[in-house]
Amino acid sequence: MNTKQEIVDAMNGEGDTSPPALFTQTGTVSMMAACGCPWPDSIFDRDKLIRLALQPHELFGFATVRIPFDITAEATVLGCGTDKGDGFRQPAVITSPYDTGEVLDPPDFMSVDEFLASGRVAMHIDAAEKISKEHPDLFLTASMVGPMSVASYLTGMENFMMGMFMNPDSAKAWIEKMLPYQCAYAKALSEHVDNVFVITEGSEDTMAPDQFDEFVTPYETRLLSGIRESFSTVHTCGTTDNVLEKLASLGGTALSVEASRDPQGVFDRVSDKVKLIGGVDPINGLLRGNPADIVASAKMFAEIGYPVVGPECGIPPQTSDECLMALAKYREM
Repeated sequence: MNTKQEIVDAMNGEGDTSPPALFTQTGTVSMMAACGCPWPDSIFDRDKLIRLALQPHELFGFATVRIPFDITAEATVLGCGTDKGDGFRQPAVITSPYDTGEVLDPPDFMSVDEFLASGRVAMHIDAAEKISKEHPDLFLTASMVGPMSVASYLTGMENFMMGMFMNPDSAKAWIEKMLPYQCAYAKALSEHVDNVFVITEGSEDTMAPDQFDEFVTPYETRLLSGIRESFSTVHTCGTTDNVLEKLASLGGTALSVEASRDPQGVFDRVSDKVKLIGGVDPINGLLRGNPADIVASAKMFAEIGYPVVGPECGIPPQTSDECLMALAKYREM
């Protein structure tokens, strides 16, 4: 049986059961059908979002609930336009009034209080409060992105990546401009949730490792230091071989990276610095694998010593119920 207390104990460095948990994106087509809350409706409507977010517990017995299902809320509130997606795709930022072809100094934006009271930022805070009050027996995670991600959405991803090389002072000014919003959002979420899941920039697929200390560390450490009312998890997608120790030292309670390529190596390098959340492969495991594969992978991570076992990145929407049930019950199989 999965319980919230098992996860709390694991995040506190106690217990030895490696409970299964879902800290990453959880929406699947099957769950959407089961509760009648498909994307994109359940991304933009609070009550439908909550109903879909509860499905992993109701259908499979996970002791976790995780919101939201996408990563565009903050940028949308600050002026970006989005493609709302469909039943298989999450929203994506497609326009910004600040995408001018180059990274210039940032303008003034709305106040932090207005940001917290606007759009889906406010909706996610409200949803977190409602879930925490109505389901105190579930371990609640809320995700958000780091300030560099918001800056890159607003200025244009390619523009920002180029600006890091050609105009680094302006790029850093944009990150600094976004930081108060993200710090306030993290604090507001932490007042209602058990775990704030910060999607942190750091993948070597999009950033040179030597840029990490310049564009990530100073800002993420300040953001994470303000999360005092809950646990925090740092998550980065993609390759992190050359920044792994840096990610582990940002100040999060836990670290979630793509560890399935080298489970033992990741554990050996950073398990003395941070709790590891991982590391079942969502594509080759949950999506393309079978229940036996998933049970074997989950048990391997538990035997290595990962305190919490779960997907290493977002669950693909086409993932089957059978594979999720195998993860939820891996200790019983």
